[in-house]
Amino acid sequence: MLLWLEFIACTSLIVYSGTRLSKYGDIIVEKTGLGRTWVGVVLMSSVTSLPELVPGVSSVTYAGVPDIAVGDVLGSCVFNMLILAVLDAVHRPAPISTKAHHGHILSAGFGMFLLSIVAVSLFLENRILPLGWIGVYSLLFVVIYFIAMRLVYFYERRQIVAFVKEIAVELKYEGISTKTAISNYSINAIVVIIAAIFLPRIGEGIAEATGLG
Repeated sequence: MLLWLEFIACTSLIVYSGTRLSKYGDIIVEKTGLGRTWVGVVLMSSVTSLPELVPGVSSVTYAGVPDIAVGDVLGSCVFNMLILAVLDAVHRPAPISTKAHHGHILSAGFGMFLLSIVAVSLFLENRILPLGWIGVYSLLFVVIYFIAMRLVYFYERRQIVAFVKEIAVELKYEGISTKTAISNYSINAIVVIIAAIFLPRIGEGIAEATGLG
């Protein structure tokens, strides 16, 4: 029971801070003009993915449970698709895909490409010689990620005229400064990181106590 309470406490902190991150991320968009697609793909996704990054790192170093690390990351990808289904259901009066910008096609395409590399690497196991202890596919992930972010950024820059018109209509945070938005965003990001650090050990305890794996 204590393990489940700890799990609920950590995830509750992540959920609460995650909602704050979305608000202050939107404020940063309005103040800087970076574009919602780019901020969502780079700034928001990197911070909200820290619950996978931090437990993933500590799972393979501190806890020594790589299956939890890989399952956490890949499971999150699957669960994110479920999130899209939920968002689509609550977004009225039209499907969410009718309002999302076409720039997301780039990130979706690169995401599918990266996941296919993961699947191939898991299937081949140790048949591809690593560079020291690092898999060759890991280097591909880094290169492809930065290429993807660069392409999304330049796409957003080309859409800047439409974005400026959108912001001109939707100024919602005139009373909040850029500094305040960045500070609050950073605080909530730190909360997410701290809560995520404790998840691997809790997850390992729950796996052992329930026999779920």
